[in-house]
Amino acid sequence: MSLLRADQIHYSYLLQGNNRLDILKDLSMSLNHGEILTLLGPSGCGKSTLLKLLSGFLTPHKGRIFHDENLLINPFSQGQMIFQDSTQLLPWLTVSENILFPVCRSLLPGLKPRPDSVQKDMLQDILKRVGLEPFKDYHPGRLSGGMKQRCVLGRALMAEPEILFMDEPFGSLDSPSRKELQDLLLKLWVERHFSILFVTHDIAEALSLSDRILLFSGLTEPVQELTVNLPRPRDRMSPAFRTLEWELYSSLAASGSIL
Repeated sequence: MSLLRADQIHYSYLLQGNNRLDILKDLSMSLNHGEILTLLGPSGCGKSTLLKLLSGFLTPHKGRIFHDENLLINPFSQGQMIFQDSTQLLPWLTVSENILFPVCRSLLPGLKPRPDSVQKDMLQDILKRVGLEPFKDYHPGRLSGGMKQRCVLGRALMAEPEILFMDEPFGSLDSPSRKELQDLLLKLWVERHFSILFVTHDIAEALSLSDRILLFSGLTEPVQELTVNLPRPRDRMSPAFRTLEWELYSSLAASGSIL
């Protein structure tokens, strides 16, 4: 049984003059328990829209979305969203306080979290796992881009999510930081057994992370599916990896899509 399943969903945006722009049309897909599924394609092809639909923050105009075969009506309560920028962090809170936010949601400027003993233990464990223990008392303004995303990831883990919804979370980072965060994400995924729905336009990133890839070529175009049968950890320079990378690039080029 799938964890999330979309059945013939359709979504469009309202334009001026009461016209509509179709974004997704008759799309069906699924996310399995414990799986990393990546939505890969150029900007503006509907990947982020699908992510928001599957997380329950948008409602399809046609079709249905199911969580464990129950109709999804409200925002997905067992999921955490992670975006490309770090504006999710609250600037008046420290790293530790930001990570605690999912379990202390009443925080306002001037108020501090009051975690119980279990939450304190979880916090210490997460700080170690995301590599921020030496910076736990820093505010976001003192952190690098990579450290901010580590903090965002730590905060998501504090909520003990069933699914991470990740919309190009490492897109603004330099290559070394991006690779570090990808490796950290995979390590945490192995340890915590959550599912990941990941959006990117980076072919190598998709192949490095994914169990399956859904390839988007353009608005309302049919979506191709690729199962990534490569052992982990994955060697980006291996012939098998480079072959799959070329196949994905060729598929996008053939459809006129440019990453």
